[in-house]
Amino acid sequence: MNSLSNTSLENATKKRSKINRSRIVISNKVIAFQEILALKESKRSARKTADFLEVPNSTMHSWRGQKKAGDLDELEDFFSRPVGAVFLQRVVLAALKLAKCGLSGIAGMQKFLHDSQLDLFVASSTGALHNCWIRCENHLIQFGEREEARLAKGMPERKITMGLDEMFRARLPCLVAMEAVSNYIFLEKFTKDRTTETWKIELENRMKGLSFKIDTVVSDLCGALTCLTKSICATHSPDLFHGQHEISKATSASLASQERAAKKALDKAEEGLKKLVEKPRRIIKEESRKQKEEITTLQKKCDDLKIEHEKKKEHREKARAANKEMGKIYHPIDLENGSLQSSESIEEKFNEQLNTIEGYVQEAKLSESSFRRIEKAKRAFKLMVIYFKNFLLVFCAFLTDMNLSAEQALFFKEIVFPLCYLQVIWKRFSKKEKEKYMPLLQALQLKFQIAPWLEELKIEWMLKGTELAEIFQRSTSFIEGRNGSLSLLHHRLHRLGERSLKVLSIVHNFDTRRKDGTTAAERLFKGRHENLFESLVSNVRIPGRPSRQRHDQEKRLMGWEKRLAA
Repeated sequence: MNSLSNTSLENATKKRSKINRSRIVISNKVIAFQEILALKESKRSARKTADFLEVPNSTMHSWRGQKKAGDLDELEDFFSRPVGAVFLQRVVLAALKLAKCGLSGIAGMQKFLHDSQLDLFVASSTGALHNCWIRCENHLIQFGEREEARLAKGMPERKITMGLDEMFRARLPCLVAMEAVSNYIFLEKFTKDRTTETWKIELENRMKGLSFKIDTVVSDLCGALTCLTKSICATHSPDLFHGQHEISKATSASLASQERAAKKALDKAEEGLKKLVEKPRRIIKEESRKQKEEITTLQKKCDDLKIEHEKKKEHREKARAANKEMGKIYHPIDLENGSLQSSESIEEKFNEQLNTIEGYVQEAKLSESSFRRIEKAKRAFKLMVIYFKNFLLVFCAFLTDMNLSAEQALFFKEIVFPLCYLQVIWKRFSKKEKEKYMPLLQALQLKFQIAPWLEELKIEWMLKGTELAEIFQRSTSFIEGRNGSLSLLHHRLHRLGERSLKVLSIVHNFDTRRKDGTTAAERLFKGRHENLFESLVSNVRIPGRPSRQRHDQEKRLMGWEKRLAA
């Protein structure tokens, strides 16, 4: 293939390399530009002045136009000056250094103040910073209690799904209760034990004054939590992960060990066969015949071991695939076609996969503990089927309350709810799964768009469908993630008292925001609340300017005397 002419390359304009200037250089050039233009004897235009400062006129114009009108005019002016630019540089880098590789707590704050030179204006002693944080904690606790009471006032009674779990640190259980849909933390508290009675007392004390009723509890198969669910007349939704985890513990390690043993035996036999073939015995005819018989026997043994290894490998892979399939089954809709599933079909699919796994366990002749774990997993999946039956009853009651016609109810059941459920769980899919289920999602969206209903009705039905989809909870991953965060905080701070836990819960509820900009409190109470950080800024006093101590002056004088003597 002939190459193209170089003419086009010669005539093409070369792209300028981008020049990155620091804030200090920018502020100096802007000030110099303004001062040159202000000189009476200077008759240069703005363009010539910009050329004189070796800056394109458009760039200078954009620099000067970056100032935004509003309440931050003075701050904008300060950071536009060289001294402000230097200060901003120090503060940002000091904060970044602290966040990435610095200490935590009071010591980390002291280092930040020192690196940013703010310790010249803010007292950075341990006592001053500790007292400041006490004031912050008091305000945060008051803020959380005040805003929760205000948002809960006048709310009608609502049924919620609560995730319950424990985190163990310092040999004590920390009871954690979190609402599943909004991720609002109701309870985080270290107690002496985790019995049903302790759970009940703590939850009752926490839910006083709030118009929420725990309708569903999502948790593992802990006996205390199961008894608690029955005592408060709630529905128990077993965590899918723990059922799959029991199967994994029953099969994965044992089957993998058998596979490795079969592979090791096969490798050993193949190595022996290779050595036997490479050294033929030709001196004595009887020895040569004997060697051929040995090679034939060893070859047959290698073939048998290879078949055995492939069998063991197949058992492990199919058991793992069957366990993974349990997660794909446990959805209110069939992910293959989008239709609403029945409890009978889910139970049948569960039993099919469990029987497959149990068959591999029996064939592999695993230990008694593996069979006990399989039986425990069976009980968990049986409880999941019971929960799904209750969900279908809720689904029917939900449809009845909406007062839809037969045609509208069918549309909601076949199009709206599957579409809403797919959208709710879409972010949890892997890239490969998204590619697989994208045709189903697009088909449902198309059917929804072309349906002959008013847009107002469609929007209302989508909101109802999303609410119904969020009722179905099959995992405690939201609360497990919180337990992981608490574990890291406990490791970092060495201890977490009741007061510290309360502050952390309030910050999570009222300050941590999702991508849509909402906090957990806003999602739970369906209302706006005051900005937590702005409230801190407005109401909490920071340490004052550090006083110059006498010993500091003496040290400074001694330093000057040494310099003069040198």
